[in-house]
Amino acid sequence: MTRSRRRPVPWLVLLALLLCSAVACTGDSPSRSSGAKGAPTSSATPEPASAPFRVRVTRVSGDLSPAGRTAVARGVGAALTSYVDAAFLAGRYPRTDFTDAFGAFTPGAAAKARQQLDLLSNRQLGPSTMSVRAVRRTADLSVLAPSSVAAGVTARVDLDLLVKRSAGSPRRVRLTGRLLLTHLLGGRWAIFGYDLARSDTPARSAS
Repeated sequence: MTRSRRRPVPWLVLLALLLCSAVACTGDSPSRSSGAKGAPTSSATPEPASAPFRVRVTRVSGDLSPAGRTAVARGVGAALTSYVDAAFLAGRYPRTDFTDAFGAFTPGAAAKARQQLDLLSNRQLGPSTMSVRAVRRTADLSVLAPSSVAAGVTARVDLDLLVKRSAGSPRRVRLTGRLLLTHLLGGRWAIFGYDLARSDTPARSAS
């Protein structure tokens, strides 16, 4: 019966093993940044968020307290945001159906608006749209407040929207003009009329 003889490990090999244990050798490239071990580094840049909707009371016919002005700006801002989200910013793209974009309108105004979808929504570009972002959203409010109670509002709006598309260059859609709002019995504000102009031009860049 033969016995195998263990050969002595050279001291240089032992030293290399000890050094490797001390620095936790993993096989990663020394240039990899620290973080989760083995996690890939993403180079994708997140989409910028839409600009906030700036809504302010600039004129009052009648008398309205500071708290009343704040409440009007908040309530009207909610109605305007609901409309712009439903008609342009929110929802899954590409799509062609925008008939439900006018929940912030009174029933009569909504029926009229559905006949002007190319003006009041993103229907024209919807089939080729990948995303929509608001570059600017402002509304200056003129409030009718007889007896110190806000009853009606004219909102002068300026909406600047960047539409990214799967086919064709990005588009800049701008909607300017007036939206007329009334205060409903339930406490919310609703759009009952509009006088808007729209422009649709190529965007210089997608940023």
